[in-house]
Amino acid sequence: MLNNWSVEVQLYCVLKIYLAIGVLRPSEIVYCLICDCDGDNTTNYINVTKKHIVINIHKNDRNGVKIIDIDYKKLLGILRKGIGRSLVTYQQGELYQSSSAFTKLFVKHLNYTPYDLRKVISSKCIKNGDVDQVQKLEHNQGHSLQVIIDYYNVYSK
Repeated sequence: MLNNWSVEVQLYCVLKIYLAIGVLRPSEIVYCLICDCDGDNTTNYINVTKKHIVINIHKNDRNGVKIIDIDYKKLLGILRKGIGRSLVTYQQGELYQSSSAFTKLFVKHLNYTPYDLRKVISSKCIKNGDVDQVQKLEHNQGHSLQVIIDYYNVYSK
């Protein structure tokens, strides 16, 4: 299964990113390219050589470029199989027309939306009291601690 860049492999990578790094907005990853060099400032990309995700286009553009480190060797190895391609695509390798189309695929395969997962992960970090992990989520998900507590901390109450 890992020898081709199938939808299942793509979803595995997205899910691993979500579970290990934080739940990025679908709009941040739906057009994310995988490369082994730096991209330009007009697109989001994953640089497998430098081991980071670069989010140039995001909801909170006023905060500038968001760079997220990837510390997972297995994930990077799988992502290398997608170099030159988008992180997520239709069966035919075409880009999704919108982030909501990707969300529908996510729900179809996993029965949850990315935002459901964001609430679970945020709640878990708050409940565990892991300050480093919460700060990482603030940066990676693009929300302040107060926003995470007010809107995403629904399961630790």
